[in-house]
Amino acid sequence: MLVSSVLPALLAGAITWLSSPGQSLALATSETEEQRIARALQAALEKHGGDVNRCFEKALADTLDVSGKVELAVDVGDEGRVTRAVPLEHSATSPVLLACLSESAAGWTLAGVAAGTTVILPLAFEGQMAQFSIKTADAPERGPGAAGRAHGKGKAARGSSGTAAFSVKVLVDEATMRARQASLSLLTIGPASRIAMHKHPGTEVLYVKKGRARVLGPPGVTPEVLTEGTALFIPAGMPHVLENMVRSAPVEILQVFAPLGPERVYRDPTDARGRAAFEVIRDAARAGRAKGAHFSVESFDKATVYPQPGGRTKIHLLFDPAITGSDAVAMSVAVFEPGAELPRQTHADSAEIWYVLGGAGDLQIGSDRLGFAAEQAIHLPENQPHSARFKGPDKALVIQIFAPAGPEQQFKAGTARAGAGTGKASGTPPRERQGRAVP
Repeated sequence: MLVSSVLPALLAGAITWLSSPGQSLALATSETEEQRIARALQAALEKHGGDVNRCFEKALADTLDVSGKVELAVDVGDEGRVTRAVPLEHSATSPVLLACLSESAAGWTLAGVAAGTTVILPLAFEGQMAQFSIKTADAPERGPGAAGRAHGKGKAARGSSGTAAFSVKVLVDEATMRARQASLSLLTIGPASRIAMHKHPGTEVLYVKKGRARVLGPPGVTPEVLTEGTALFIPAGMPHVLENMVRSAPVEILQVFAPLGPERVYRDPTDARGRAAFEVIRDAARAGRAKGAHFSVESFDKATVYPQPGGRTKIHLLFDPAITGSDAVAMSVAVFEPGAELPRQTHADSAEIWYVLGGAGDLQIGSDRLGFAAEQAIHLPENQPHSARFKGPDKALVIQIFAPAGPEQQFKAGTARAGAGTGKASGTPPRERQGRAVP
């Protein structure tokens, strides 16, 4: 991933300094001074290039549309230590990028630059056509919690315990991955808090990553209690409430929407398409549902397990059309032993989304190789050739989503053949019970 390039000539022409805090910026007049400061800046960039790359990576976790030039005004103190770094001019529109660069550069040292000097550090960021992976830690938090306060949008909505009701990290959507079939978000609901009754025109799937939740439906539908490692399928148009049952800790839920749409309100509560796909129900007593609609619940430790050829991979199938009656999305948890391999394959009509719960490996996407580890989201668009190898001392646990459903049928057929796509089930083997839920 190309992040920045700094040209010596550009550096030399942009160097400025202050002899005292209140003095205006003045161009360097000494060629020797220019050269000395240019070398200091070049050395700093070589040393801290990784920091600049991390800032770009964090910005891309917010939106793929990050490019342009940034000029940082860097104040230098005693022994070359940077005392302040602020964007002076920029064409890059990512606030995540600008904030990260300012914070990072404030910890640099420009050896050989006199105290009281201000230099201009020019950086150029090249736009990316696509990306396939995001670290969860890099995704900005949104919603009526801390992120809302940080952007000056007023007080956060709060639950009965006084904590922020919920926050969201949007991991896979149109903005981050150019996704077209489904989105993936990490939803955190505060202690003793809930998200009011609402519904979506499409399918929603939940997976409890941490904590304990309850999902309530319209009148006449039995509430479902979800523990760690439990998933819930919510059919299109089904009214529901999401609730954290614990008063002392948040609950973390992976949330899939297929098709995309409802996640747009997390980015912008005024988005018309998002609001249409995230309909809040004011009168729960009148909430209706399609005839026969119901929740489907499955868990890692109770799901049917399909061992795969080679003996190093097991698929815990949570949802597919045979279970839910819908072909909108399929979900499973795959357990890969160290050294397991996923043969090269392509899904003509379905996007594939991974959330890595644990373990590590390498993913081959086309001609590119991508390393991955725990707490990482991966999006493999339809018609994208890919393969993987799992490494390290521990098993890898990967939530695997297909939208629409279809490619998961190869697991039931007991094959992971190259180029596999939509297939048909060849029967259901006996359930294999596990002793614990996915951590």
